This record gives sequence, structure tokens and C-alpha cells, in this order.
Amino acid sequence: MNTKRWIIQKEIAMLPLLSLVPILFLLSCGNQDGDKIPEQKAASPKVQAAGSSISASPYGTKEDIEQYLNLINPHVQEVGRIQLLVDKNIGSSGRATGSNLAPTMKSVKPTLEAILDTLSNLNPPPLLSSFHGDFKKLVALRISAYDTTIRGYSVEKETGDLSLYQEAEAQLDEANKLIVQLNGEMGKIMQSLSTASTQQTASP
Repeated sequence: MNTKRWIIQKEIAMLPLLSLVPILFLLSCGNQDGDKIPEQKAASPKVQAAGSSISASPYGTKEDIEQYLNLINPHVQEVGRIQLLVDKNIGSSGRATGSNLAPTMKSVKPTLEAILDTLSNLNPPPLLSSFHGDFKKLVALRISAYDTTIRGYSVEKETGDLSLYQEAEAQLDEANKLIVQLNGEMGKIMQSLSTASTQQTASP
């Protein structure tokens, strides 16, 4: 890379339409058309775990899923809030520099590390353990990418070398792919939950 500017595509917020809780995952790249995916507002009532239904789904009982989603939702939202904060340092052109990203990333990295610690201490329902593991991996990738950017800026100031920024971009790209996977899985979880709710309602 022979430029002093680190080029990174503007991050895009993906807000899946969920009927239970709003789950916010953020992409670190633009879509193919360069358009921003419109943010949609999803209703976010507190999940009521009333009743003693044993309606089950491929991801566990309705109650297990609801309790888990309510538990992780604040952490998912915080990860999204942090990424939006970082995004503010990227102009509409999609160009960013280590000088404007590194300080912000350094300030928010401890919060991400605390979230990762919390997630590591949670015990998800067995059938949601794969999803939970991928969410932890996403947070870990964000931390790694931020740390690499911070180190990259330090090296850039000392030597002008920009190679670490390429490593950071690779880490963000890996996170992007994982986000797509997580969003797809979340869609299946919500569909399964909807089906379980319908079955519960139909039961005498």
C-alpha cells in the first residue's frame, strides 16, 4: 500500500426485523451497490415468560429462547453502539485514517473486552451454544481488529509502514462474513420461535 491513507469501506448497520427483540449486527463493509441498508425499527417489548408451555423448537423451548435473547440483547446492542461510534470517524467517501480511528478504537476496546468476558461466563441453552459461540467470536474479532489498528497507527507514526492496516482489514472482513452467518441463524431462530408460539396458541 503506497498511500498514507487507509481506505476502508464505510460500515453498514444491519438491523434484522425481529418480532421479539431488536438484534443489531454491524457490517464493516459496504454492499455491492455502495448503498446503505436502511435501518428499520423493530418492536422491542420485554419478553413475557408467562405460562408453562413446553413447546419446543430446533433451538429449544420457547421460554429458553426468549430468556436467552433477553439476556444477550443488551450486549448485542452495545456492540452495535460501539461500532456506530467508530463509524462516525469514517466520512461519506468511505476513507479513514489510523489517526482518526485508532483513538476511538482504543477508548472503546475495554468495553468490548468486558462484553466478551461476560459472554464467556454465560451458559446458553445447549441448542443455542453454536450461535452464542459465534457471537463471542464476532466480539473477539472486533477486539483484534481494533487492537491491530491501534498498533498500526503507532507503527505508521514511527516508520510510515501501513502493513498492519491490511491485517486489520482482513480481520474485519472475517467479522463481516460471520455477521452474515449470524443474521441468517437469527432469522431461523426467530422463525422457530414464531412457530413454537403458534403451536402454543393452538394448543387446547
